[in-house]
Amino acid sequence: MAAALALALGPGPWGCSRSLPHPTYAPQPSSALVTVDVPPPPGRVEAIPTMPAGAVWVDGEWAWRRSRWAWSPGRWVMAPSGSTFSPWAFTRGPDGSLWYAPGAWHDAKGAAIDAPVAISTAQADTVEVVNASGDVESTGPTLRSRPRVDR
Repeated sequence: MAAALALALGPGPWGCSRSLPHPTYAPQPSSALVTVDVPPPPGRVEAIPTMPAGAVWVDGEWAWRRSRWAWSPGRWVMAPSGSTFSPWAFTRGPDGSLWYAPGAWHDAKGAAIDAPVAISTAQADTVEVVNASGDVESTGPTLRSRPRVDR
């Protein structure tokens, strides 16, 4: 998703590579999956801010909150040393059940750690979300994160 957005937004500090610097990825453990009632809507379009030196990009994601989806915008962060990031995951079981795992950070031993504070956050498009059937999705708000304030 981020690569497509970078192309749509034109040249940026990431050049013509078609990708943004990202944290080291790790798969979601199956224990992170929880059942959800409905699949997530299509992703929101985001304007990616200028890349801070040494930062990595974490794509925006749908988060399951209070029995509906809310958008958590993409963000630039400083990845903790030795950490990995497991991007959010959504899957459908063989019986049709729906499963979701939120994006999560892990230390070098695989233990969950707090997410790094966002240095800067994408501006997400807040128009109505239309699903593949052409119906308007009922989604939650765009979640707000506070950028880091250097003192």
